[in-house]
Amino acid sequence: MATRRDIYRITGMRPWASEATNEVPQALRTFFEGRAVSEGRAVSIDELRALAASFEAEFVSAVEGAARYQATIRWRGHRYDLDLEPL
Repeated sequence: MATRRDIYRITGMRPWASEATNEVPQALRTFFEGRAVSEGRAVSIDELRALAASFEAEFVSAVEGAARYQATIRWRGHRYDLDLEPL
C-alpha cells in the first residue's frame, strides 16, 4: 500500500524539450487530466502506470526528489513529462 508521500496530483504536462513540438496532444492531455486532475484525484506511481497502459502509452520513469516530482510517459513515439505534486 502506498504511503502518504507516494501519492501525487498531476499539475501539468509537457513534451520533452527534444521533441519537435511544444504541445501535448489534446487526446493525451484530456485523458490524464480528466482522470487525475479535474476529478481532484490523487494517484500513486502504480496508478500512473496503469493509466498509461490503459491509454496504450508506456510509463517510462518517475523522478522523486526535493526539487521536483515528475513522471515520463511515451505515447506514439514521443515522450511527455507529467508534473506531480506530492500530497
